[in-house]
Amino acid sequence: MDHDEESSNGTLPASQELEKALEAVLAAAGTIPSSIRPRAPKGSYPGGLIQLPSDKPCVLVPDVHARPDFVESLLLSVFPGIEGTLDAALGKGLATLVFLGDIPHAEGELAARRWNRAYERIVREHDAHAILCPEMDEEMGLSLAALLEVIDLQCRYPSSVFCLKGNHDNMTNAADHGDLPFYKYADEGRMGALWLEMRYGEKIARLMRRYELSLPVVACSKNFCASHAEPAFPLDKERVISFREHSEVVQALIWTANDEAKPGSVAKSLEALLDSMEKAQHSVWFSGHRPVRDNFAIRANGQLVQIHNPDLWHIVFLSGNAKQADFYAVQRSGGEAAHVCSLILDPERRRK
Repeated sequence: MDHDEESSNGTLPASQELEKALEAVLAAAGTIPSSIRPRAPKGSYPGGLIQLPSDKPCVLVPDVHARPDFVESLLLSVFPGIEGTLDAALGKGLATLVFLGDIPHAEGELAARRWNRAYERIVREHDAHAILCPEMDEEMGLSLAALLEVIDLQCRYPSSVFCLKGNHDNMTNAADHGDLPFYKYADEGRMGALWLEMRYGEKIARLMRRYELSLPVVACSKNFCASHAEPAFPLDKERVISFREHSEVVQALIWTANDEAKPGSVAKSLEALLDSMEKAQHSVWFSGHRPVRDNFAIRANGQLVQIHNPDLWHIVFLSGNAKQADFYAVQRSGGEAAHVCSLILDPERRRK
């Protein structure tokens, strides 16, 4: 199969474009200063922890799930206290942007319909090549479009834009390094992996896996931490930084379901990563992964703030040295973001 010819169909990126982007983002990860992304002692690779500057505004983006238009509109958005668009602010080093993972694989009724129709094709035709169908091309085309947007930002602003690893950031459906095969509507993990290899070939699949394994797992600032999922057990800074040697840490930060974490995991993890019990008591941990009905959900004695509502284009805006989290709705095609609500970060103050 000529992968360049097969994938240049107007909706999917050409193999050369995808390969170039993946190689570029892997190289960009190595340019992040160790003051921002400490290197693991063993192997000296970029570690799993991002230390965000507390004096700059930070935007937290919950699960993207194949919504490239959400990412595009976010970059063109304007927020209070930042001159110009978010993209311009990132270019000037005046803000940071953190994606909480799960960039590929759409959610919702349309996505379910695409996956199920593609699955039915495979079963009906008894041929693996049936995976190269319009439904899968549409679904995976959206995933790759969103991924390439995030990768472009990581390459342009490697010290200001970070993408944490989620459980869906596993397009080869691997079962190692903390990842687990998955399904939701049909058999998405296996189907997506088969489509990727048949459409683009083994080299792209290997590069994709290298990229996914390079993603950090926690971002920390002065009074908050963030990861894709709630910490399943108490974490320590050394194992987070050396995440490639600790698959259990990765799994604990990308797969935890509600009520699955050990009691006290958030509080103890905050204490370890913020280097202070006092700071931890007045701080919160943001996560995506598990859907919420409204703007956010509070768990773990007020210290876990879940922010993933798949029906909304909401982000969390934290100004420099923030005392509160401001939730904004991103408008289609950008412009002034609409303030939705605010949340006091300090759980102790919220209880009074």
